[in-house]
Amino acid sequence: MGNVEKWRIFIAVPIPTDIKLALADWCDERREEFRFQRWVHREDYHITMQFLGDTSPDRVDEIGAAIKRVISGIRPFSIEARSCGTFGRPDQPRVLWAGVDGEIRSLQQLQNNITQENRKLGFIPEDRPYRPHITLARKYREGSRFAADITELRPRFGSWTVDALVIYRTQMNRQPMYEQIASIQV
Repeated sequence: MGNVEKWRIFIAVPIPTDIKLALADWCDERREEFRFQRWVHREDYHITMQFLGDTSPDRVDEIGAAIKRVISGIRPFSIEARSCGTFGRPDQPRVLWAGVDGEIRSLQQLQNNITQENRKLGFIPEDRPYRPHITLARKYREGSRFAADITELRPRFGSWTVDALVIYRTQMNRQPMYEQIASIQV
């Protein structure tokens, strides 16, 4: 038996184009000040709901059906991209992110329902708390010290209605890196 193809996939809330542009403009203005090694391509902005990892492509329909079961009972809800922060050490952060505000309980409940439904398919949820965010940049440059007072920055990028979920495939070393392979409407 030969190698079975695997796709690295995840489920996410897509970001509307106007908000992607606002995020990208904000990042472009700070690339020199915030010296991260890798800036996320604007087409790759999203809010991860669940990372599924290396998965056989023939399971995408099954995963899509699970998502449809979850969202059949919910109503669209409103969220906003605003504020920013970092993950990792304050002076050498791993990630620069934009925050998510609005109907966060609805977003968290949706994420919980997705992970519980996908558990039935054999996908084990992460055991750390869900912290919705939009990754903007990764890996602060070594030898540099991140000295920005990130708590003082309170940008507002815009709000939108969550009315769809997307299954993305990661294609390493490409720009943009994420390919939409399915979209499920709420």
